[in-house]
Amino acid sequence: MNGILIRSLMVLWFVFVMGSMVGTSASAAGDGQPTFKVGDRLPDAGLIGSGSKSVRLTDTRGRVRLISIVPQLNTPVCDEQTHHFSEQNGGVDRTVEIVTISTNASAAQAAFAKKAGISNVTFLSDSPSYEFGKRSGLLLPSYKILHRSVIVSDADNIIRYMQLVPMGELPNFDAAFEAARRIADKK
Repeated sequence: MNGILIRSLMVLWFVFVMGSMVGTSASAAGDGQPTFKVGDRLPDAGLIGSGSKSVRLTDTRGRVRLISIVPQLNTPVCDEQTHHFSEQNGGVDRTVEIVTISTNASAAQAAFAKKAGISNVTFLSDSPSYEFGKRSGLLLPSYKILHRSVIVSDADNIIRYMQLVPMGELPNFDAAFEAARRIADKK
């Protein structure tokens, strides 16, 4: 019973905090508008990977990547998005690297992955510097979170698909998986 109450309170808190952003442009809430488009290179940014190791997003050249960008893993929509990309990807994870970027600390991401049993997703943290968010334009500075989005990049770090997702909504999973399959098949 307490778990249900806590989850309900978490959902209400998330709706309250994010509710002011729904229906308004991202720039009214902070920035949140990408500084890139399909055909551009991925923004080069430092992130924190597992074991608190520094990683440059563009250092992992050579693989097609489906990058799921979520504000905070410990919210219901972000949790659902992360689980969907991990568990319902129809085998995309065999040929495409699935990456989740959030502003959760890397230790919190590792705890989330362990608790959820997710081992086929690379988690990268944009905290505490928000370098990815600033360079990509996806940081909502008033909230210190990233704007929900999905990017598919090819083996040369060129963005081939992107979706800026309204806050509180889920991405078009089918379109993202189809883009990732199509790009991986061309490789």
